[in-house]
Amino acid sequence: MLFLHVSDIHFSTPDCNDPPNDPDQPFRTVLVKDIRARVSKIGSVDAMIVTGDIAFKGVADEYKVAMSWLTELADAAKCPIDRIFVVPGNHDVDRKIIEHSKVIQNAHRTLSGCNSNEIEHEFDRQLRDR
Repeated sequence: MLFLHVSDIHFSTPDCNDPPNDPDQPFRTVLVKDIRARVSKIGSVDAMIVTGDIAFKGVADEYKVAMSWLTELADAAKCPIDRIFVVPGNHDVDRKIIEHSKVIQNAHRTLSGCNSNEIEHEFDRQLRDR
C-alpha cells in the first residue's frame, strides 16, 4: 500500500481566498506537481492521510479552499476522494464558538478538573449528555 501523508497545511483566511496573495500557494502548487511526477513513476496512492491543522482559524472558508486543494492533490495522486482520512488539529477549531457557548465552557472546566483516572469516564459522560 502506498500512503501520502500531509500535515499542517494551514489554509488561512483571507489569504487562502486570494491565491496570488497566499504566501503558501507556491508550496502547494509544487507539492501537487511533485506528487503527479512521483505517481507517474511509482503508481497511484492508495490513501491520503491529512493530520492536524487543515485550517488556521477553523472557519468554513478555510475548509472550502482546503477541500478544493485536497481534491486536486488526490487527483494528482490518483487517489479516490473517499480514501482521504483526516485527523483534526488544534487550529481546526473555531474558538469563537467556544467563547459563546456556556455548555462547552462548563464541559471544558469540568474536564480540566479531572484527574487522569477519571477524565475518560467524564469525557464520555459529557458527550452523552443531551
